[in-house]
Amino acid sequence: MIWINVCTEASMPKGTGIAAWVAGRAVAIFNLGKDGLFALDNVDPASGVSLLARGLICEIDGELCVASPLYKQHYRLDSGRCIENNDLVVKPFEIKTEQGNIFVLAQA
Repeated sequence: MIWINVCTEASMPKGTGIAAWVAGRAVAIFNLGKDGLFALDNVDPASGVSLLARGLICEIDGELCVASPLYKQHYRLDSGRCIENNDLVVKPFEIKTEQGNIFVLAQA
């Protein structure tokens, strides 16, 4: 496993998501400013479509979530668990910043 440099902090928009290609898979990266950075697999498990980076960020019962643009399920940004259906889970990725760059941990 290695850390992949996906972008600079300055180029990452706040309050929204972007998709980045990390070790052969699309990863949705969310910059929530003071609330931190989060990374999830970009594929919505309900539809199989790679689009979670385009989802709306929200908070449900104190949990930061992304709402899937297609079927509107809410996935927790910290764990990838779906609020509405426990059987749906999006794989989370470790993410960090170093010297002004954002890195995602590539997983096998």
